[in-house]
Amino acid sequence: MSQFKVDHGGGVSGHDALMGPQIRNHDMQKAAEQFEAIFLRNMLKEMRKTNEIFDSKDNPFNSDSVRMMQGFYDDQLCNTLAQQHGIGIAAMIVKQLSGHHSKG
Repeated sequence: MSQFKVDHGGGVSGHDALMGPQIRNHDMQKAAEQFEAIFLRNMLKEMRKTNEIFDSKDNPFNSDSVRMMQGFYDDQLCNTLAQQHGIGIAAMIVKQLSGHHSKG
């Protein structure tokens, strides 16, 4: 039988309970930042799609290689924004999951 048990009450037990709160908070912050980066990336992708209707075939910036480089740029931009507290989604997720929200 395993020494670690699942806490069905939503808490942590076993190995996770032995981890320091700083480690769990750091992991939660990183996961929230990654979620925010994914959200921003999808939002930017949809924004770029709306601009495609204005691109002509003669436009030198309308090529697969330019779109690929824009994709790389967008990925880096979204990751950087999320790490620098971007639009605040990561902070709201951490606040909600850590239980530090005010009940009003």
